[in-house]
Amino acid sequence: MENRCNNSVRFNAEPQMLKEIGWLFQAMSALEKESGLGQIPPFINDDGEGYLFEIDFSKGCFYYETKSEPNIEVLVKIADRFRAGFLLEYYDFGHALFGEAKYEYGTLTDVRLDIEDFEQFNYDLEEQAYMFEGFYYDSEAEILEIMLEMKKDQLNNSYGNRR
Repeated sequence: MENRCNNSVRFNAEPQMLKEIGWLFQAMSALEKESGLGQIPPFINDDGEGYLFEIDFSKGCFYYETKSEPNIEVLVKIADRFRAGFLLEYYDFGHALFGEAKYEYGTLTDVRLDIEDFEQFNYDLEEQAYMFEGFYYDSEAEILEIMLEMKKDQLNNSYGNRR
C-alpha cells in the first residue's frame, strides 16, 4: 500500500461561508463512506489527483488523507470559491514530508521540511529518545514542529525577498 499524507485544514471566512465549507466536507465524507472511494468537490475538474480519504471533522478543523502529497491546489480552489483562507498542516513520515501551507488574500505560502531536515536528528537506542541539537525528545513530531518553526522564522527574517 502506498504512503498516505495526513492533512488537517482550518478555513477562515465569513460565518456563512464556513458553514457552506462544512457542508461540503460533510457531503464528501458521507459519499466516501457510502462508496468507499476518495472524494473531491464536484466543482473541481477530475484530474485524478487531490482526492480526500478518511474525511473527518471536529471543532472547525477538517482531517483527511491524500495520496503521498498534500492537495494544496484543491484547497486553494475551495478557498477561492468560498472567499476563504486556510491553514493546512500535513505530514507523511514515510516520504519524509512535514509542512504547513497558509493561504491568505490570494497568497499561498508553503513551508516544508526536506530530507536534509529529517537527517538532522536520530533515535538514541540507549536513551530510548530522539536527539536533536544535543537535547532528547520523546517524539520525532516534537522535533519536526521545532524545525518547521525555525524554517518559518528564517523565511520571515529573510531580507533578500522583501520589497
